Amino acid sequence: MRLFAGLDIGTTHTKILLLDESGQLIHQAKSSYTHGFGARLNPLELRDISFRLLDSVSKFVNPDDTLYCAFSAAMHSLLLVDKEGNPISELRTWADTESQPVVAQLRNDPAVLQLVEETGTPFHPMTPLAKMLWMRRQSPELLDSAFQCIGIKEFIWYHLTGSWETDCSMAAATGLYDPLLQDWHPLALQLTAVRKEQLPAIRPVHWEAEPNPVSETGNQPAELVQASSRIRFVLGGSDGCLAQIGSGAMKPRVASLTIGTSGAMRVVQPESRRGAFNGLFAYQLDPGHYICGGPTNNGGIVLQWWEENVLGKNAGVQQMLEGLEQEISSVPPGADGLVCLPYFAGERAPVWNADASGIFAGVRLHHKQAHFKRAMVEGMCFIFRQLLERIEERYGALEEIILSGGFTQSGQWVQLLADILERPLMVEKEQADASALGAVAVALKAAGICKNWTDAERWLLRSYTICEPNPQHKSIYQNQYQQFLRLCLF
Repeated sequence: MRLFAGLDIGTTHTKILLLDESGQLIHQAKSSYTHGFGARLNPLELRDISFRLLDSVSKFVNPDDTLYCAFSAAMHSLLLVDKEGNPISELRTWADTESQPVVAQLRNDPAVLQLVEETGTPFHPMTPLAKMLWMRRQSPELLDSAFQCIGIKEFIWYHLTGSWETDCSMAAATGLYDPLLQDWHPLALQLTAVRKEQLPAIRPVHWEAEPNPVSETGNQPAELVQASSRIRFVLGGSDGCLAQIGSGAMKPRVASLTIGTSGAMRVVQPESRRGAFNGLFAYQLDPGHYICGGPTNNGGIVLQWWEENVLGKNAGVQQMLEGLEQEISSVPPGADGLVCLPYFAGERAPVWNADASGIFAGVRLHHKQAHFKRAMVEGMCFIFRQLLERIEERYGALEEIILSGGFTQSGQWVQLLADILERPLMVEKEQADASALGAVAVALKAAGICKNWTDAERWLLRSYTICEPNPQHKSIYQNQYQQFLRLCLF
């Protein structure tokens, strides 16, 4: 029998799903990080957690089975390593904004504008391009001494296979990749003064490799080593691109909308449309599929900040969502005139300003804590309305919007989003991590079960409930949205 696993390496935890040939879930597990948070992580901890999760899956592989395991990871991370694969820097994630000074200085540089147009990647501190430009100024000797400049997925892949390789979707998110050449962009190499041999080889997302348990690290778990002859590792892709597949949103005019710690809205296109930057990214999944859209920094992390730093609470995510349901329902739509620009973590799309900050406007004496909580959630939804308008302006009207991410556990939040977008929303009945499911789909393609991505959608059966917008709230949110847009101009 063939088994299929998807391992997703995020910025707060790593998770794994294991499915059989019929699409039935056999096993799932996840583990959070204890060393580092948000902008800087310990790559050795993430590697060891990934190995433990793979080890947990290996126990389900019988002698007559073959396991195809594909990988997903958060985009934009940067890690420098030596020839033996040992880290010589911290792992900088998308949330790292240290390079903001160089981004502010070079934002309108002709070479940078050319790269934005030709790579499809916005110029922002999240990108490895910006991080490398900053390193070139601050610690050029460190950058020059690196044997490889990689992300977390490439680091773990090397310690499993012994090869320095990345896929085109992860490469596309670096700001260093030319999708037409399907190779590292010569201008990006020139600007960063990074040698091409310091970057991993670029492969398709369904690229396969055999485990290399006799690696120089020698730290793979016992179960994984014993099962290695029955395992095929599949390179996989970026969490954003794979979430599009895992959400069942690979058809034209279908968008996926995800909110977890951060959030994003995406559509799939057959080609990258080069032209003036309109605030959206275009990341190549493969030569015929580009995942286009915009990310926001400000998802669940905003509510977590409010709970911990403002209210002084230390509730878990589930408790936080349960409390959110009660608080949102206790306040009328529009939060009694309170409007929030929730740029508390800076912002990416559509403003692309790491220095942006949050605003509460219209504060009056009658406003209570629940008003601020609802205004923050409404503000996050207004960001998605901005993204929806940008996407439809560039790619045409959408027919479906499919939701995923932890926020879908809050019925009040989903309803509020439907009201503000003025669209019906499709919510999956049984929650499964979209990026990990997308990785499973890549494993299916590598095994020859699926010839195209929509085949994978049919194999990963799912059912949805529909959340319809409440027309009675339309005028309230149209007025609030205009106030939100005025705040964006500050």
